[in-house]
Amino acid sequence: MIVLGLASVVVSLRFQRMQYLSMKWGWNLLRLFCTFQTIAQMLMLVSLSYWVTALWMNIFIPKSIFVVGLLALGAIVVMIKGIFTRIDDTFAMNGTVIGKNEAAPLWQELSSICNRVGTEPPDQIVAGIDDSFFVTEHPITLTDQVVTGRSLYVSLALLKHLKSSEADAILAHEITHFSGDDTTYSKKIGPLLTRFDHYLNALYQGGITMPVYLFMLCFRGLYELTLGHQRRRREFRADRIATEVTSANDLASGMLRLIAFSTYRASIENKLFDETKELESIDISQRIEEGFTEYAATFVQTEDLRNMSTSHPFDSHPPLDARLQAVGTSVDDQIHFNRLSLAGDGRWYHLIGRAEQAEREQWDAYEEEFRQIHQTVLTYRYLPNTEAEREFVERQFPPVEYDGKKGTLSLDCLSMNFSKWKQPVRFADVNSMTMNDNTLIVAHKGGSDSIVITKLPDKGQKAMGAIENYYGRYLTASDYAKSQTEWASSEAT
Repeated sequence: MIVLGLASVVVSLRFQRMQYLSMKWGWNLLRLFCTFQTIAQMLMLVSLSYWVTALWMNIFIPKSIFVVGLLALGAIVVMIKGIFTRIDDTFAMNGTVIGKNEAAPLWQELSSICNRVGTEPPDQIVAGIDDSFFVTEHPITLTDQVVTGRSLYVSLALLKHLKSSEADAILAHEITHFSGDDTTYSKKIGPLLTRFDHYLNALYQGGITMPVYLFMLCFRGLYELTLGHQRRRREFRADRIATEVTSANDLASGMLRLIAFSTYRASIENKLFDETKELESIDISQRIEEGFTEYAATFVQTEDLRNMSTSHPFDSHPPLDARLQAVGTSVDDQIHFNRLSLAGDGRWYHLIGRAEQAEREQWDAYEEEFRQIHQTVLTYRYLPNTEAEREFVERQFPPVEYDGKKGTLSLDCLSMNFSKWKQPVRFADVNSMTMNDNTLIVAHKGGSDSIVITKLPDKGQKAMGAIENYYGRYLTASDYAKSQTEWASSEAT
């Protein structure tokens, strides 16, 4: 089995079809082999639980055999469940389909590139605001529909800042993946990898299936080597053809501008997310519009630029420096600095009739979601220290009460109280909370107090859930406050 696995890995280094077949047949054969191996291993453990004590200690312990048997049965159940569990591999994203009738000039330009590359145009173009371009044959779940077949995803936010020739090069690169059947095999291999990884996780959780897990992990690691090799080969091939259709400088400056955009957008979002006050407005798109051209002009001087890579939802890309060297240029070439110093013309963006409307709608939805997530995070950052912060936290963690047979439990964002206690207990003073049978024991600086949880409504389940949420929120906020204090101290020194 090991020899067969190694042979399939070697062959799949050269051919995508063999890579797919090695995973397909490897998955089927290995899970069958590992099932028999696990059963044999479990039988051996059960027999050893008898013979070890019988031969070495001259005693017979039925309980040990029973316990080992249960563990063995549980491991087999976990493994079988891992094989047959249905995995949700839905790929959902925000975007809008650009039809041929509404953007005929765009489709004509794209068809021209496809002809030069030597492949058919995609079945649909999906336009969004993510900072990437990619092609796929995976079904894509959009807000209002599911699209299947060959899809090209274009970033409206990026097209606006790209020069026409840069967009030509990037799109030629992506379309080339169709001509090499890259997307076809990615569609076939992707679900197999997802199932394989889920199965590995089940084996890991099985505990005594660890030997089988390590064996399967070895095959998965070797297969990952072939995936990395094929991904690298595919990207270099797509880069080469893109430079034949356009030029190496167009592709290089396009990739640099793309990475610069991703980096700049991430820096804006990280800065906003780190804000310690509620954000009235986000305006991520406006901030990008106002500052990207200036940022891009100095981006080529960024440290570690050589090791950066373009983003992709499915695959990883080789480092930028390796890709540029493969097409005969480099990061240090002065022409890239000169190109990025000038704003892009956004020609491809303007070929889409409703580009501005579609982009604005998606940014509005994204920025509102960003604002709501930031609000939730702030709730876990504030202790609170001020009345305004307390009002903010109490939007999601308002004071609550649970009336029971033995008294009333009260909770707020800073403390908890029971009607029979002498005084409320601040979360800041709590040392520990433990359950003893049906009693919650709260140890704190002033001593300890207790509550018979089952005497509260719903046998205390809702009350316990609330205690965990309110106290957990406080602990998270406390840890955040400590980390901020430590960071401020380190900055001062």
